[in-house]
Amino acid sequence: MSKIAVIYKSTYGATKKYAEWISEELGADLIERDSAKANMLIDYDIIMYSGGIYASSISGSDLVSKNACKHLIVFTVGLTNPETMDYTDIMHRAFPNQNIQPQKVFHLRGAIDYGKLGFLHRNLMKMLNKAVEKKAESEMNEVEKVIKDTYGKQVDYINRESIRPIIAYIQGIA
Repeated sequence: MSKIAVIYKSTYGATKKYAEWISEELGADLIERDSAKANMLIDYDIIMYSGGIYASSISGSDLVSKNACKHLIVFTVGLTNPETMDYTDIMHRAFPNQNIQPQKVFHLRGAIDYGKLGFLHRNLMKMLNKAVEKKAESEMNEVEKVIKDTYGKQVDYINRESIRPIIAYIQGIA
């Protein structure tokens, strides 16, 4: 039996919820990113890393992008629809070292509640929304469309069924 760790970085709880579900389904160790250390990675056959997408970056991904793992699986959590979003630039920024790349990447939809955003995130979203308001919808990229559609609202796209492909993939390599 493979030893599996699910390491996550969650700011508002969506990523944590997915990480808990995956850890539960796989019987994996659940580790919050701030508690994880590079030397821990060698103790596991499979590392699953998850971070929320903020400002086109994967939160906390430096742990796994700078330290090789036997099997590294990444799942991101963001508001954009994975079926229409191109994550290429985000993945290149998160994993610039060609020698350390995830074996497989999954993208899941998260949630936002503007009433619970911290000062920095609330003001960042306000600035982004002002820029988006000046554009015609036909000129907006996927992120800008999501900002337009969700600004000021409470939106929850979290879905337990969306972890099924991740579970199946891990069970296939474990």
